[in-house]
Amino acid sequence: MKLPTREQSEHYFVQYHVPDNFKTHCQVVNTVALFIARKLIRTGENINLELVDRLSLLHDLFKPTVIPMETDPAFKCYPTPEQIAFWKTMQKKYLHKHETEVFYEEFKQPFPEFAALMVHFGDHDILTSEKSREEQIVHYADWRVHVDTIVSLKKRIDDLFQRYNKKIMSHPLGKLQWDKRVANEFAVEKSLFKNLDIVPSDVEWLV
Repeated sequence: MKLPTREQSEHYFVQYHVPDNFKTHCQVVNTVALFIARKLIRTGENINLELVDRLSLLHDLFKPTVIPMETDPAFKCYPTPEQIAFWKTMQKKYLHKHETEVFYEEFKQPFPEFAALMVHFGDHDILTSEKSREEQIVHYADWRVHVDTIVSLKKRIDDLFQRYNKKIMSHPLGKLQWDKRVANEFAVEKSLFKNLDIVPSDVEWLV
């Protein structure tokens, strides 16, 4: 699979005028994902560390396409006028598309397999047999980071449920589906740490 270099990946945040809070979030998720991946490699797991690095660093590159570009102290978002103008244009261009679909459209020419993987990564079913270990690692790392702070999985889940409660509960099976998803998230955490010499709370000192 052809991947962008680390240098290219870091430059994309400049090229796409990504606000600092999104960039910092991606960097912290990257730190957590690489830490866990290296630990798993030491236990004998076959992990593509380069893929974990790029996937975790770029997973929210286009998140501003689905979030209003405005000042939001709760999420440490203070976009510049240039960033606001850029992302308003992107939002119009990719109306109603998920951020991973935007990634695919922007990167399908230079990195077709990686772009397709990013879309697959956006699928929430983390326990499906089609999910690679690299995807599980990055997804888990993402769920451990609230903006730029590493938190427990339970705290992150509670925050997400509070934010999306109306959307979850609006569906007849919403709570049942959410509970299943939460169970899957904890199952992945257990799977990742079962052979490691650390526990999940040890990750919180990384940043």
